[in-house]
Amino acid sequence: MDNRVIVHFHSMNGEYSKYSMWRWLDGYWGKDAFFSGQDDFGLIGEVSFPASRFIDSVNLLVKSGNWSSQTHDYHIRRFLGDAPNEIWLVEGDSEVYYSKPAALTSSCFTERDHHAFDMAIRKKEFDQKWGFQGWLGHKYHAKETEFRLWAPLAHRVQVLIYRKDGKRPRIIKMKRGTSINKDHHQLNNQGVWTAKIKQNLDGVAYQYRVYHEERFYQDTRDPYSLALSLDNKKSLVVNPERMIPRGYQKVTKANAHWRTKNPCSAVICEMHIRDFSKSKTSGVKEKYRGTYLGACQEGTKNAHGDVTGFDYIKGMGYNYIQLQPVFDHHKTYDEKGNILYNWGYDPENYNVPDRQFAADQKNPLAPILELKNMIQAYHKAGIGVIMDVVYNHTYSSYSSPFQLSVPAYYYRMHDNGSFQDGSGCGNETASDKEMFRKYMIDSLTYWVEEFGVDGFRFDLMGLHDVETMNAVRSAMDAIDSRILLYGEGWDMGIGLASEQKAKKDNAALLPRIGFFNDNSRDAVKGAEVYGHISKGFVSGAPTEDKIAKSLLGSRGFVNYLMPGQVLNYIEAHDNYNLNDLMNHLHPEDSEEDIENRIYLANALNLSMQGMCFMQLGQEFQRTKMVGTGPDGAITNEDEQRAMNSYNAPDEVNQVDWNQVTLKKTLISKVAKLIERKKTSPEFSYHSFAEIYDNLFVFKAEYDSGIVELHVSGHLNKAFVFNNVKKSLDIF
Repeated sequence: MDNRVIVHFHSMNGEYSKYSMWRWLDGYWGKDAFFSGQDDFGLIGEVSFPASRFIDSVNLLVKSGNWSSQTHDYHIRRFLGDAPNEIWLVEGDSEVYYSKPAALTSSCFTERDHHAFDMAIRKKEFDQKWGFQGWLGHKYHAKETEFRLWAPLAHRVQVLIYRKDGKRPRIIKMKRGTSINKDHHQLNNQGVWTAKIKQNLDGVAYQYRVYHEERFYQDTRDPYSLALSLDNKKSLVVNPERMIPRGYQKVTKANAHWRTKNPCSAVICEMHIRDFSKSKTSGVKEKYRGTYLGACQEGTKNAHGDVTGFDYIKGMGYNYIQLQPVFDHHKTYDEKGNILYNWGYDPENYNVPDRQFAADQKNPLAPILELKNMIQAYHKAGIGVIMDVVYNHTYSSYSSPFQLSVPAYYYRMHDNGSFQDGSGCGNETASDKEMFRKYMIDSLTYWVEEFGVDGFRFDLMGLHDVETMNAVRSAMDAIDSRILLYGEGWDMGIGLASEQKAKKDNAALLPRIGFFNDNSRDAVKGAEVYGHISKGFVSGAPTEDKIAKSLLGSRGFVNYLMPGQVLNYIEAHDNYNLNDLMNHLHPEDSEEDIENRIYLANALNLSMQGMCFMQLGQEFQRTKMVGTGPDGAITNEDEQRAMNSYNAPDEVNQVDWNQVTLKKTLISKVAKLIERKKTSPEFSYHSFAEIYDNLFVFKAEYDSGIVELHVSGHLNKAFVFNNVKKSLDIF
């Protein structure tokens, strides 16, 4: 690897003829390096550190040729991914700057611009000046299409209209808005660029060319893209009528009868489009395997004649499915050009369904049409569809439409111009800034209104701010208050104050937004986080007191306002599947004992107050433990892959539908629990007052292996969760 760094250097006195560089690695002697040119900032050059590995930090100083003068020693971070690893140095300043606007604020810069980095460090003032609340993107009419891009700091912007004959694009000048209204941002279009083209542009590809400086521009897709060219590099103008499948009925509040009024009666099944039908055991037509259409094909059976796929979901009684990411996300390919497996948590275009899941790979609108057909099929079956959304980061920090249109605005930045990284993926978006908050709400509204989506699961929701998530809740309520919102409430990142984070501990600040309940998860099955494994109740751990709190709505862990904020789960796409964890913890157990532990865990999960979440297959002992050692032996690599299968091959992630034949008894027992959870009010109370009036934990003695729950109301029964016998007994 070259391990390159592009270096910009500004001299305080404007004299550049005498300077060169000295670069080194910690523990090694240095070498000379030289500048190759000059720009409006100062000198520019490139240094490299050839090695067989990625080097994450290097050292550099700038000196005169005879070493009569030299700068500070600069310790430089390098970043993985598509980062250009470009830095700006200012003579007299010991800081390494990772963006030009940040460097321009240096007190040692000759023509210092105090406001050059306002988009990152003075966000309130920046938003007050430039914020805009009108529509963005494009609006199509048969005789005219209007384009709008928010790019307040651009010197000029053009829209590139690509000809279908492949010739050079037409370049259309865009006009900056002239209305300034800091009090009413619907009218404040001074940061918005517009163009109207009076012709029918249906199906035409376009990009924006944004001039960040007079002679420096970058081309970008539209952040508000609704469809993409087949190469994914350009946005498409589309007649909205062509995005409506034949026979499609738009979802409205009045006709969405499948949406539950009481979130606590929701039983949600998490599934991945590719996993769902990729295996030939699914019985899905080969051309539909791993696609939107494969996920809704009726009449499928495995080789034993047992129901699979869509019909299986209906038969189990789930009233919601949750789709792992189906928006357009980054892809990697093998040497033959085949897409390598990935869960999809690498966002690139938030409002475009991913083409890899379309059966028709030649029509750029096929992902839209096929996903709408799939969602409608579930709705006709009385099942809501929840999207897993990842607004907390983008795949790329540098080539995303956000960064290309308004550099450093849409992300949380350090003062030195580097990206904050609470997501662990290279960046984190800034939901607390007006225009990204607007983008989130616009995007979510689009998915609800155009695709009929019934709820959203927010990845790393703790990186979003409380105000934004409450604004999201209000926006969804304006459409339909039954739309479900929940997410991962982990405490991550440093860009927000603790009280601003949409984390689980702040549940009291976020009414009617749910949180994954890791307290109950760990109490029931144990924990497997970052490779650290511990036991739970079904493995004999003395967590009876925590089980009791979980059965009563988990308010003993967190100050929830209502049970509907609690999302109970014991298995998700992350970490070991429940079956694999039980086999890891109890290698000497019989198959029957493992099955009994899994049933007891499911019984607890489906008996706890709040919403219920399940991963597809936990009820029939789905496994991701696929041996690659001699004679199929499980290797350490296989175990690690089962813990985190985000990029594991289909052999690991695909659902083996033959399990529904092998585990009919377990499936039947869990299906009855699902039906009880949906229909029995005693297991889906709206309020903590109802819970405390009607439920009582009669036994939960330390290390007894028994928790006894007494339920009044119409049931008037006692439920004994017994880990000694590994059973649920009802009296």
